[in-house]
Amino acid sequence: MDTLTLQELGVSSGEVSLGGLFVGAKPSGLGRMTLESIADRVCRGGWPAAVNLTTQQAMRIARSYIEAVASEDLEKMDGVARDPAKVRRLIASLARNESTLATKKTIVNDTAENSGGAIEKSIAESTVSEYSASLKKIFFIDDVPAWNPALRSPVRIRAAAKRHLADPSLVAAALGASPDTLMADLKTLGFLFESLVIHDLKVYARAMEAQVMHYRDDSNFEVDAIVATQTGEWGAFEIKLGAAQEEEAAANLRALERKMVARGERPPACKVALIGIGGVAYLREDGVAVVPIDVLGAQQLLKKS
Repeated sequence: MDTLTLQELGVSSGEVSLGGLFVGAKPSGLGRMTLESIADRVCRGGWPAAVNLTTQQAMRIARSYIEAVASEDLEKMDGVARDPAKVRRLIASLARNESTLATKKTIVNDTAENSGGAIEKSIAESTVSEYSASLKKIFFIDDVPAWNPALRSPVRIRAAAKRHLADPSLVAAALGASPDTLMADLKTLGFLFESLVIHDLKVYARAMEAQVMHYRDDSNFEVDAIVATQTGEWGAFEIKLGAAQEEEAAANLRALERKMVARGERPPACKVALIGIGGVAYLREDGVAVVPIDVLGAQQLLKKS
């Protein structure tokens, strides 16, 4: 089970359905989120138990869950004892590398810790691998795989998964972040906003039997998310914190379309810039849909609510 999406929480109107974008529905709707509300939502997460709690109370849920995972849950899963301190250090490293293509070696090196002026050595690579596999089994880690379309001409696409924890509040908790500290660090807020969007996009995609992946090739050209259906249709999505980055997102999406078509892939069913603040949902003349995240949803979830 996933934590709740913005639509399920009543934050997103769901006026623009992901499935609708794939069949050419024209998006419409007004985004109302602010930087403050995004930072708040990232820290609150989608925990059902937090719906009626204050943000400070909601943040304790993520912190408590991390502590439970480190001290109890992994051992309960398979009866194998693990070092809670090392689990916490690994989770902190994964949080620092959220929404990136950090390699296992990067994660290993990042687990070195400064404690009381003394540097503790990195966790062994074998331990990182074993602990990470266990965290995946309990769905704490939910990495985004790479998209690998069957192209008719050669192209080298990087196969590394993008680092992603199951809920953005887990990242914020592991970093010791709060809405105030995120407001003072917009770069980190941008990574956590991407985490929030990917979380929701995965749920909406699953409702239409599709999968969320990412794209990056050997020229370092990348697109934040690819939603691919079982029938071979695909849509490209760029995630931007503010509407001021709309042009950059649109240019990237058009570039991916040209590259894929030139190499034998069918054109995307949709090209979408997912925006945090300052956005109005509409279809641009170049075919790129601009959709505020608090307007996006899934028709299936709308019917249930």
